[in-house]
Amino acid sequence: MRSVARYILLIDIVLFFAGCRPEASSVSRQLLGTTVTVTLSADEKNRDVLYASAFGEIEKVQKELNLYDPESCISIINRDAFYKPVSTITEVINIIDRSLEISEITDGAFDITFASTGKLWDFSRDEFTPPSDDAVKKKLGLVSYRNLRLDMRAGTVGILKKGTRIGLGGIAKGYATSRAVAILRNHDVKGAIVACAGDIQVIGSNSGRPWRAGIRDPRGPSVIGTLDMYDGEAVSTSGDYERFRIVKGRRYHHIIDPLTGYPADSGLVSVSVFSNDPVLCDGYSTAFFVLGAARSRDILKSMEELSVVMVDEDMKVYVSGRLKGRITFRGDLAVEYF
Repeated sequence: MRSVARYILLIDIVLFFAGCRPEASSVSRQLLGTTVTVTLSADEKNRDVLYASAFGEIEKVQKELNLYDPESCISIINRDAFYKPVSTITEVINIIDRSLEISEITDGAFDITFASTGKLWDFSRDEFTPPSDDAVKKKLGLVSYRNLRLDMRAGTVGILKKGTRIGLGGIAKGYATSRAVAILRNHDVKGAIVACAGDIQVIGSNSGRPWRAGIRDPRGPSVIGTLDMYDGEAVSTSGDYERFRIVKGRRYHHIIDPLTGYPADSGLVSVSVFSNDPVLCDGYSTAFFVLGAARSRDILKSMEELSVVMVDEDMKVYVSGRLKGRITFRGDLAVEYF
């Protein structure tokens, strides 16, 4: 689907294209279980080639990481790696390694072995019912990133506990975004955005103007703040409003705490992570949502490459000091920089 518009509404981020110059154009496709949009500035030529290259790279990622394709790299690991270490492609080894690093730093708040629970929390069902405590406990014993053994030199993955499985859905969109951006840069693109739902990275400018983004209001149809994004910058947002159901007055959402097996109850409703690496943005937006504001701030003290906007249940906003002066927030919000 191709469109020329003044804005694109994504799951978590609004991107604005305003002004009197020729406008950017976009193509959207359904990949990775979501809407993927590639936007090119008005200055770019050979657009069909560029769109095909970017989406082709994302299709490769989908093929490599697809849990439901029995021949994908991830499916082969899940099927065989308990019995013997499985050799796989370098790209998959590297993204698993990066996932495990995030798990270590966040004490398991991000954990790719949560795929071991299967469809325990299936928000796609029309008649959603929360799983029983017994069902959660039964599956939770399989969840631990420490059940994996990665041999970087040999290029193999081993699983130490039978029934443990991995899934890279919590980091795949950021990874796919980075791969597509790399392909566009190889084509010498000067102005573009790749957006896998709410995982976004920008290239260059919008015909000389910065790309402008708005952070979605987690409890309403508007935005809570806007900022300009510059070459190479990326953002990912995790929120309890993306996929959820209300049952008996309680909100059950899709961001599950790997340590409890239940939707994270950290007091946060939205976390946006900014850096120059979409993979870090994707993984840490989930981890920080699970950890909550206080524990996330402790981790961020030693991570200068990351900045955050965290929104709690009372709509108070906590913002990294490095973003001060860059984001204009809505006037009705209480904002605390740290």
